This record gives sequence, structure tokens and C-alpha cells, in this order.
Amino acid sequence: MRPEDALPAAREAAAAARERGEYRQDLSGFAIAPTDRVSVEQLMEWAVVEPDVANMRSTRRGGAPITFVKRLMLRGLQQHFNELTMLQARYNLHLLVRLTELEDRVGVLEAENAALRDSAADTP
Repeated sequence: MRPEDALPAAREAAAAARERGEYRQDLSGFAIAPTDRVSVEQLMEWAVVEPDVANMRSTRRGGAPITFVKRLMLRGLQQHFNELTMLQARYNLHLLVRLTELEDRVGVLEAENAALRDSAADTP
């Protein structure tokens, strides 16, 4: 079967299954529970990039020399590495601040919208 024929074939198979009485479950009450939201403080903590050099290791057989070379390379490139992580952390934090500002603006607009709807409903 060609990929472009897959969707029509799946639709035909689903229609045939419905005619046979399958797919009769009532899904009207089906809802996906929202996951717990992460707090802004937790997001800010995650936004700061703080890699742990102690986690740098090699899991290959005889990985100790590889780990040594990796750490030696990191020491030589430490300034460049720090600049990259600083840029990423700054970007993450600015993005998070912008996101929280937008959430605040949306909250204000939703409150204004609700107030306008209430006043429109009260006016005959």
C-alpha cells in the first residue's frame, strides 16, 4: 500500500467497523484530567543552566581514559562553555519572564471579558 492510500483505507476500515457495530462506546463523558502545573519558581530554577561536571563520564568499556580526556577538554574550553551556558540561561529566564507577563495579561483580559459579559447579560 502506498502511503497516500493509507488514510482513505483507514477511513474505509473504520466505517466498515462502525457498520458491524464496533465503536459504540459512549465517549461523551470522557475527559483527560489536567496534569499538575509547575510553579513559576520551579520553572525559574530549571531555566538556569548549571551542568554538573561530576556527571561527565563514559559508560564504555575502559571509559576512564575517555572521561579523563573529556574533563581535560572541558577545562581547556571552560570559558567558552561558561559563555554558552550563560547565554542559554539568560535566554531561558527572559523567555520565562515574557511568558509570565503574557499570562498576567491574559488573566486581566479574561477578567475584563467576564465583566463585559456580565454587564451585557444584565442589560435588557
